[in-house]
Amino acid sequence: MSCTKMKRVSALTLVFRRFVSAIVICIALGGLGSETWSHYGGSLSGDRYASNSSIDRDSVGTLVEAWRYRSGDSTDGTGYHGRSSNFKATPIVVHDKLVFSTGFNRVIAIDPATGREIWRFNPEVDFSLSYSEMFTSRGVSASVTNRSDDRDFCDNRVFLGTIDARLIALDADTGKPCIEFGQNGTVDLSQGIRNYRKEHYSVTSPPTVVRDLIVVGLAVGDNHGVEVEPGVVRAFDVVTGKLVWSWDPIPRNDGDPGADSWEKESRIKTGGGNVWTTMAADLERDMVFLPTTSPAPDFFGGERIGDNEYTNSVVALKASTGEFLWGYQILRHDLWDYDLAAQPLLFDHKDENGAVRPALAQATKMGFVFVLDRMTGEPLHLVEEVPVPQSDVPGEVAAETQRFPKLQLHSTSKNDFVLWGHTTDHLKACEQMMDGVKFEGIFTPPSLNGTLLFPGNPGGTNWGSMALDREENLGYVTVNRWPTIVRLFPRKSYAAASRLGRFNTKSAQFNTQTGTPFGMARFDPVNNDIPCFVGPWATLVAVDLDLGEIVWEVPAGTRPWIDLGEEANQWGSYTTGGPLVTSGGIVFLATSSDKMIRAYNGKNGKILWEHDLPAGPDATPMAYRFEDSEYIVITAGGSLRSGHGRGDYVIAFELSKPEN
Repeated sequence: MSCTKMKRVSALTLVFRRFVSAIVICIALGGLGSETWSHYGGSLSGDRYASNSSIDRDSVGTLVEAWRYRSGDSTDGTGYHGRSSNFKATPIVVHDKLVFSTGFNRVIAIDPATGREIWRFNPEVDFSLSYSEMFTSRGVSASVTNRSDDRDFCDNRVFLGTIDARLIALDADTGKPCIEFGQNGTVDLSQGIRNYRKEHYSVTSPPTVVRDLIVVGLAVGDNHGVEVEPGVVRAFDVVTGKLVWSWDPIPRNDGDPGADSWEKESRIKTGGGNVWTTMAADLERDMVFLPTTSPAPDFFGGERIGDNEYTNSVVALKASTGEFLWGYQILRHDLWDYDLAAQPLLFDHKDENGAVRPALAQATKMGFVFVLDRMTGEPLHLVEEVPVPQSDVPGEVAAETQRFPKLQLHSTSKNDFVLWGHTTDHLKACEQMMDGVKFEGIFTPPSLNGTLLFPGNPGGTNWGSMALDREENLGYVTVNRWPTIVRLFPRKSYAAASRLGRFNTKSAQFNTQTGTPFGMARFDPVNNDIPCFVGPWATLVAVDLDLGEIVWEVPAGTRPWIDLGEEANQWGSYTTGGPLVTSGGIVFLATSSDKMIRAYNGKNGKILWEHDLPAGPDATPMAYRFEDSEYIVITAGGSLRSGHGRGDYVIAFELSKPEN
């Protein structure tokens, strides 16, 4: 099968094939769980669950490296604005091929049994530009249909979203563009987008295929100002690329859901609120679930007074039409860049009486986990309304209360942030960084003298998301306890501060927040690569999603390049990727700081197996069966500049077969 010939397919034929696709995709790629890992999160439910797995507590120790592949896509930043590459993709299995994207947005297909390259596609991204999300591509998605007699039609498709805002359909067999999709295989996602900026409007996560539609969100460089791109989510026909529906999380019209939670002018001009991470879908109920982000800009909300529904929310839409079904706002009037970064997790919740109902779990950057009824958005565990600190910044009106769920995996009290005296000089430097910085517990608003956000905008739980043991209804999630210091600068003093490029003796990231009275700067309280605060810094946590209780918690990763002392060596290290779990009760997690992949006992968190990696992994592992063998695969591609090794590896571990 090939898509190389420029032959047009009749409209009637496309309609028929789209009808067939809806049926076959439901069978081949739908449902809760897949032995072949056909979606980024394992399944459309985002559970990162390897079903029918032979990897259990008895066999996990027999895993051995089967093969490793190197893409060649890696740079230390030379020639790329000084920005080194990374490799964040989790591969999927499509039509007997292991398919993934690199940080350069190239798509590669390799043999699942050997790692031999079959094909690669280069979308020719212009890297002379300095993109907000440089080198970020977490993977691809796919649709699979019955094979057609027409050799010019792509039956099995791989979809790539690029950092220059294109959606591309490729033939899974050849890697050639499917010419009947959009314009010769490409849909330009910038078309019709207000305030479009080429370097700041990108696809960084895999789109979501729901039957015969592909649903796409985009990353928006939302900290540059108020009037940035809208966070519209769109659905396109998987065959033709035709736009079917679109939905904007920010209510632009008076009758839109959540409109009364915004000042009218602000909801017309404000951008962001987008979906940059992975969505989840329920095919049986024709539902797609959107984790939305903060409205623009992140750290000052005086130009968008109100609760700002349905940003920072879980939103359920009818997948076939885009009709709004329900929304649950996790965070009101975001001032902390607490985007919903984790993919929603769909599961069946069982209450104390044994009643089962479809549910959704949403992990957050705050270290909270909300458990909601999948059909209504109603919380299934206790959620309390708690008064939170108020802003002293002129023009800002912070929300008076925030929602605190039963499952809190991160501390919320101001007393739980403690400076760490690793050495006398270290403590002195950290005290200098914290001088005058405000912290009254979680949700302390940004201020003119500096505010500690704990956790900071990296999380909590970021895009690594959760995994689910379906037999036990145990969720597994990494939780970073990593703070950020943010300071607002009046517009008249911002330019001088950003030119100086320093804040409290620490290099900081500056952003203009155009359209507001304040620019901003932020940095992590770290001295000579050593955190300023008492750990733990990152943990792997098991939670009972039925009861809403923590089951166990263990450190995630280490910092082996420096001896921090016996206690601090057990505090973990910041981790971006997430876990997967097998039906045999084994949890896998890869950590970039120590370049390791580990297998944990899902019952108690005990490490049962571990293996060194040649580079730091910034991704979530995946699992599949192929030709009577079972594999665990991880991409290893941390930043070269941070010492994590050359980041272009795909490494497979195979479960040894028992001797006859």
